[in-house]
Amino acid sequence: MDLICSFLERPGVESDNSSRCTDVLVSTLERTKNVKQLQQQRQQQQRKPLSVAFNADGELIVHSIVPEGIQVATGAYGRCTVATKAFEAGSVVYQGYAALIDTSTKNDRFYLYLYEHAGEKQVEEGSRTRVRDSSSPIQVFRLDGLNSVKDLWEPNKSIRQVYGFDGFMNHSCNANVYCPLVYRSKNEMCYDTIALRDINAGDELTCDYACFDYECDGHVISQCGCKAINCRGEMKGFKGLSLAEKIRIMPMCDSEIVHLFFRENPDMILLESTIPYPNIRLIVAPEEAYIVAARPFAPGDLIFSNQATIISLTNFLQQTFVLKLVEENDSENPTPVKKIYYILLDKDRHFIHRPSYVESVGFDSFMDHSCNPNSQQHYENATTYSVYARRTICPGDKITCDYLKLDNEAEKQQNVAKICFLCSCGEENCRAQIYA
Repeated sequence: MDLICSFLERPGVESDNSSRCTDVLVSTLERTKNVKQLQQQRQQQQRKPLSVAFNADGELIVHSIVPEGIQVATGAYGRCTVATKAFEAGSVVYQGYAALIDTSTKNDRFYLYLYEHAGEKQVEEGSRTRVRDSSSPIQVFRLDGLNSVKDLWEPNKSIRQVYGFDGFMNHSCNANVYCPLVYRSKNEMCYDTIALRDINAGDELTCDYACFDYECDGHVISQCGCKAINCRGEMKGFKGLSLAEKIRIMPMCDSEIVHLFFRENPDMILLESTIPYPNIRLIVAPEEAYIVAARPFAPGDLIFSNQATIISLTNFLQQTFVLKLVEENDSENPTPVKKIYYILLDKDRHFIHRPSYVESVGFDSFMDHSCNPNSQQHYENATTYSVYARRTICPGDKITCDYLKLDNEAEKQQNVAKICFLCSCGEENCRAQIYA
């Protein structure tokens, strides 16, 4: 399963009003009256990856250092970002920054100065080699408000996320990077840009605009040119996607996008559950999800304990449920790798039905059935239960239970059958047809 993602609005693809960001390249000499003053300004800023200031005309001046391994180039849809070296799937391509700017009283046009990633760089000039000081910009662009994104953390304010060199990253419905947030302060946000798959030198870097842009305020892409197999045909932001597509890309979305979606859809309920690693792991395949043992268990060993959420029958009928699953892959690592899944729950298959209420059991919703299961559960009260090994379980083995034995004996609550299926457990005592 691919990894996860977030990011900004970036120019480079035609919009419906043909107002593609006019990233007019302006020579440094034309736009900078005093090059030395610009160099001094850069030195005073101690070479921060991204720094901003307003000039006397209210125009924003953005200074951005292009990191090693990345280049701003020209592609089929204008400016773009390109890898100049290979990056493995899961690796950090670069750490990026965006300035949080109040544009309510400012000019929406700004100037972007791009700099080399290192202090000095050797440049070949015919038969001679000279050293270029990277305190001088290598490119200067005049841009407009389309090169930024409305900030949703405080939607009532006129705050925009203004990006540097990676403001030129183009959209793809099958992006090759995602950008989870590292930290956020009053004036800036920092994010890691992580490869979703292997990236080769020369490949264009792309992100999914729907992961960070909720409505595409003023810059809808009416005809997407990404040419991906899963291309949606257009880009109207996260809000314009189908429910299935929203759920699919939620792990890659900015958290404020997800929060706004659930605020605007009060009948869409988000349930959360943490997978108890290192005991078990969740395997997500294209057509199914199931639980496997992450370590060996002897008969009688506790596999996990869990807390069910009780839902009234009235609410259950009226609401739609999405489950957020979090799995930490290494609990001993000081910075464990987290996997996040969002799954639209099936009301018949993913809940335990009681006569007067319904139980949501989180990650345990994906335990497979067996007529000769290797686990059994024990309820302590209406919501708390533990699952124990019935026989030896090896790492990688599926954890299974008997769907016909899910009664809560502590509360004398029976399991109400809601589904019927042909069992394929392969056990000698297989019942063939299961009503559970």
